[in-house]
Amino acid sequence: MKKIIYLFATLLFFCVSCKKEEKKHTVVYKISVLSGNPSYSVQYSGSNNTTRSEGPMNSKSWTSSTVEGRKAGTSVALTLQGGSGGSYQMYIIIDGSVQKEDRMDDPYGPKTITANIPN
Repeated sequence: MKKIIYLFATLLFFCVSCKKEEKKHTVVYKISVLSGNPSYSVQYSGSNNTTRSEGPMNSKSWTSSTVEGRKAGTSVALTLQGGSGGSYQMYIIIDGSVQKEDRMDDPYGPKTITANIPN
């Protein structure tokens, strides 16, 4: 009986002390120009709570490289600064699904959208 209790206590200790791995999420940011001659800059949340900046750009669309390793419960942001007028669609894509999108009609920028990383 003592062996069973010892075995049970040992198993319980290992199960309780096991560290659960936190799921890490991927984020991609996207800008699409809807009208006008584009000229814009972007700032967005990178890995480890860093901020990345790109621009000025003049392409009809821009997509960031994949930001990996974002933890659940944290927030991410995308800021668009237009420069020459026009309309823009902004997207935050988490784990392949659009989590947040909004439109900006320049010259009413800069505009920031945020999203929370789901559990």
